[in-house]
Amino acid sequence: MFIVGLFYAFGNFITTSRKFDFGQRRLWAYESWIIFSFYGLFLFLTLLEKEFKIGKIKRPHLHLAEFKKLLLVNLILLVFPWGLFLLFAPASMLELLKLNSVYWRILGGMSLVGALIYYFPYRFYAKRLSYYIIAFGALDNFLAGAIVTALFVSKRVGLVAWSATPLLFYFAYFFKEQAEKYKHLAKK
Repeated sequence: MFIVGLFYAFGNFITTSRKFDFGQRRLWAYESWIIFSFYGLFLFLTLLEKEFKIGKIKRPHLHLAEFKKLLLVNLILLVFPWGLFLLFAPASMLELLKLNSVYWRILGGMSLVGALIYYFPYRFYAKRLSYYIIAFGALDNFLAGAIVTALFVSKRVGLVAWSATPLLFYFAYFFKEQAEKYKHLAKK
């Protein structure tokens, strides 16, 4: 999905006339860069996860280190590109990226609230409430990815929003796996 989106956006950037469609050309440049960044981040996350799976040592402190590293990436994403950017980006830029609806601003605020909620398991992993937050994270990220995909298919959001769906599905999988590991560790 990343590769197809990147080729689509970059192809449109190359073929758009420099003289007449500067705004449209700039849109394709932004979309290409954002998709490329999300793809790089996705590769980083999968390589980081493989780094932990290569050892296959079943020690709780290694599980916690893996969890904290990957959750930290999620927290950073919630604060910066999905939170502060949607709240404070200039309206002209959001309009250019087809994110100019008030709902995207609300999503930016909710992403910041989500970062505060997901910080609890990062800081207080041993608390029982952490399990429920982690389980909620799986559902939350899956539904967000499914909704953005449905909106993209119905042409209500642009390519930029849709390019984040693999990350949303990845974090849904991550939270699901972590909830299962948490349950397993709690039994011990």
